[in-house]
Amino acid sequence: MTVQSEPGRETGIADSRTERIRAMYSDIRYPGLDPAENARYVRHRRYVYAALGIDCDAFFRGKTVLDAGCGTGEETIFLAGLGPERVIGIDTSAGSLEVARAGAARVGARNLEFRLASVLDETLFADASFDYVSSLGCIHHTADMPRAFANLGRMVKPGGHLCTFIYNSFGHFVYDLECSLLDRIAGDEVEARVRWARRLFDWRRDKSFRREGVTASYDGRLYDKYGVLYRESLTLGTLLRWYREQGFEHAGSFPIYLRDMVEGLFARDPEGQPVGGGARVRAAAVLRHLLSAAPGPREWTLGRRVSMQALLLAIGLFDYGSAFRVLGRKRTSVPAAAVESPC
Repeated sequence: MTVQSEPGRETGIADSRTERIRAMYSDIRYPGLDPAENARYVRHRRYVYAALGIDCDAFFRGKTVLDAGCGTGEETIFLAGLGPERVIGIDTSAGSLEVARAGAARVGARNLEFRLASVLDETLFADASFDYVSSLGCIHHTADMPRAFANLGRMVKPGGHLCTFIYNSFGHFVYDLECSLLDRIAGDEVEARVRWARRLFDWRRDKSFRREGVTASYDGRLYDKYGVLYRESLTLGTLLRWYREQGFEHAGSFPIYLRDMVEGLFARDPEGQPVGGGARVRAAAVLRHLLSAAPGPREWTLGRRVSMQALLLAIGLFDYGSAFRVLGRKRTSVPAAAVESPC
């Protein structure tokens, strides 16, 4: 691994939009999940990783791990507790990293460090530095999402894994229209964007919000949703192609079936009892008993891609956050078909 470069120099000149996003996340420190509900968070993460085909108790042992765009560090701390040799979390928000470091100190994590750095910084780590790179909900908020993805891919060792969570174009169709209107009304003024969003789009006036089954700041969510100035999205087909182009083969995805979404809503406490309320949780409880427990192979056929993105489009009419976690395994050699002919 190389020495960390100066934060904010990933493009030579940090543009004003990037600086405003950094300042916003330093202020809101999102998601900042309630540590008192950590057992529920761990249960949810273990469910997701199992759906990706990962055995949390064995997969990470002795590995080097990067959490790129770690925010307030909940995922980073969770990964550090699974037995890796070393975990590094990077983020451009100094305020978020204060929360992350406090969380690491609270649990006594000794194999974990946090750095103020960007996913666009191509000098931060050498090629093939990590066994596992995770970037959940980050690179779609950068000025150059394809470059950020390529940077993540190059840092993965052959045989290692890259896991991303990136906005889906179908799932965010309505959301993108909302943000386009805010672009016209409020431009790049973060506070003005959030004020207008409260008036125009916050029709439910919720005062509570659950993320990964855990209580989070609803006000912070509004900033994360409408205050951001970069919010790229892509289709599932494009994302899978990016993985292939970076030398990865598909290892798992979540969600890949409707049941995955249902289980994601159906939060449970450490004793296995349902928690929370609301129409979504009640609907999930009903669907959970109607859907097959083993719907089929977890591979992306064309029909499955179309049906899942159509489902995200329908959900996106009244909700937000639609994306896919995709796990790729980096090939240890270049397939013969990918080698260019010298002629």
